[in-house]
Amino acid sequence: MLKEIWVEILTEEPSMENFLRGILPHILPLGYVLDQNCFIRPHEGKSHLKKSIPRKVKAFVNYQWPVKLIVIHDQDSNDCIELKAELKKLSKNEINTPTLIRIACRELENWYLGDLHALNRIYPDMGALNQVNIKKYSDADRVYGAFELEKLYRKFSKSHASREIPQFMNIDSNTSLSFKHLISGIKLFLSN
Repeated sequence: MLKEIWVEILTEEPSMENFLRGILPHILPLGYVLDQNCFIRPHEGKSHLKKSIPRKVKAFVNYQWPVKLIVIHDQDSNDCIELKAELKKLSKNEINTPTLIRIACRELENWYLGDLHALNRIYPDMGALNQVNIKKYSDADRVYGAFELEKLYRKFSKSHASREIPQFMNIDSNTSLSFKHLISGIKLFLSN
């Protein structure tokens, strides 16, 4: 049975939507189903997302069910605390919609580096498993993921990776702390 609550997940780009479509079915609490009461709304970059948030939350007052909002944004070179505060401010509305903000440190591709085994499954000739003992990859959130992946493998494709990696990811053993915060945050936020 579906919960009588609506979940809106706002992302800054379609590749995050692709990634979440692969991950969410494994972590959504009972009663939440993608495209039935849990919706992912991708945007065309950071500025598009930031402009869209106030308009979307203003419309929540007209929804049939109570709404919960999740905003997922890449950190890039931003200060994480300041970025989170800015997104919280943009998410405020008159009905105090429950909101969860999650920041991908530094970007979505860092979450891939947090599971080198999954990377190896979709890019076997990349040599991802050769990086397992490389110090800079032991903390996947410290590097710039897209840059590192393109350096490791010229044929790396953001859209291909976002669709394929989730099916091979071990959610529990990913070394990216921001990925772990995303997973635990969503589970807790939607369980209440």
